[in-house]
Amino acid sequence: MKTALRVLVVLLVLMLVIFAVTTWLALRHPADTILPGVRVQTIDVSGLTVDEAVTALTRGLPAPETVGVDVHTAGQTWRITWADVGQQYDVRATARAAYNVGRDADGNVPLFAGLREQNEIVAPLIIPADPARVREAVARIAAEVERRPVDARLTFNGGNVVAADGQPGQRLNVEDAVARVLQALTEGVSSVELAPVAVPPQVATPEPARTQVQAWLAQPFTLVVDDPLTGELLENELPGGHRAEFAALPARIATWLETRGERESIRVYVDATQIKAWLEEVAPQVGEERLLDIDPTLKNVLAALYEGQHRAEAHIRHPDRIYIVQPGDTLSLIAFNHHMPRYQLERANPDIDPGAIDVGQEIVIPSIDVMLPYPLTPGKRIEIDLPKQRMVVFEYDTQVYTFTVSTGISRTPTIPGQFQILFKEDLAFAQRWRLDMPHFMGIYEEAEGFFNGIHELPTTHYGTRLSRGVLGYPASFGCIILDEGDAKMLFDWAEIGTLVRISGYAPGTPSWQQTLADLAPLTPEEGGGEGP
Repeated sequence: MKTALRVLVVLLVLMLVIFAVTTWLALRHPADTILPGVRVQTIDVSGLTVDEAVTALTRGLPAPETVGVDVHTAGQTWRITWADVGQQYDVRATARAAYNVGRDADGNVPLFAGLREQNEIVAPLIIPADPARVREAVARIAAEVERRPVDARLTFNGGNVVAADGQPGQRLNVEDAVARVLQALTEGVSSVELAPVAVPPQVATPEPARTQVQAWLAQPFTLVVDDPLTGELLENELPGGHRAEFAALPARIATWLETRGERESIRVYVDATQIKAWLEEVAPQVGEERLLDIDPTLKNVLAALYEGQHRAEAHIRHPDRIYIVQPGDTLSLIAFNHHMPRYQLERANPDIDPGAIDVGQEIVIPSIDVMLPYPLTPGKRIEIDLPKQRMVVFEYDTQVYTFTVSTGISRTPTIPGQFQILFKEDLAFAQRWRLDMPHFMGIYEEAEGFFNGIHELPTTHYGTRLSRGVLGYPASFGCIILDEGDAKMLFDWAEIGTLVRISGYAPGTPSWQQTLADLAPLTPEEGGGEGP
């Protein structure tokens, strides 16, 4: 009985103690306040209701305009604040988290938890940044950081080359930068370092264009006008009398050039229209007896430039001329005095009657070019002196052969003038004369399809050599005859296009040669062909 009484007393006392503690806790910690010792960062929110904590936190936590991330890149710093990107403290959620410190899931304070200070620091909860706004902020920084690369340059200052290597640019990798700024904002990191990406230029170097242009501008470009057909040039004459040079200085050459950046290099183009303008300035200076043929000369200049050369040959033409018929003139005489066959005048003057020309009548003398259809062989020429009946062969200015010749007799003279080797035949047959002509080289058409030329002593079908004893005197029907061996040497040396210059007038045919002169040739209708 006594034991039961004692137990009853103990239980009664314990209930009184629990009632007293519960009453004390209720008085000390109202149900809607945060437990003692709870702080958010350094802000003491103990004993505050959630609403009071919201007010305290709003005042105590930093404003979004003052918190952010410093972005360092390219030697500069930009500030991205929470306010810029929509990041802020969630003060109500933070106050609620502080309120839940020391409470169970139902919000009740356990008995013994309420008997002690909590000494709990709650991290403020954050509403994260809006990624789209972060991207906008980073894009603004990227626009300021971006520096476009500069391609290599090549320009001209007069005759000087101005060149510069390409310079790299820079840009931010926006996607990477956004991710790193978001991470810094989330982790509360106060700064982030972003390395810009180097952007190489498309054209990094002016080479090899610079070297090419420097070579072009290293010296003047020279146009060589060589005209051995019409005598001395009027300007810029060189030794020899028939050559002239016209120079374009480097400053002028620079106007011919144009540079363009293409893909990964600089390309240099030559402006043909600028060269043509220069040639048109040169054209009036080459003299009245000749014409500068612009288009083929332009091709020569362009070819020389692209081959790295500084000289080009001009292409020369010669104009037609007008002759006024004088008393005693015949068309044959006019043609002979102008160093061409009569048929050339007939071809150039289709409206005239060859047998009835009048004093004072205008006759077109065709260009000397009709007698020289091929480019002249450089450096080679054959000089035939009709009065002396001698041939001198030159290679440039060096005399290589001297031969005695026989030219046309008085009735069929060799035409003086300037011609060229038109073709070569080892053994030609003169059908009109029924003679073989070894080592024949045609030089002009006496009539259409009938050529005069240079050849060895002719032979008959019976093998008889003609004119063997008459070399040094006129003996042919217009051709130039060489001795045995001499013709072979000349035939091997001469090329198609070699200049043949025939000068003076042959002496009269000696009476003892008239037998040959009186041979009755075939008419052209009976058979044409080359003739001696």
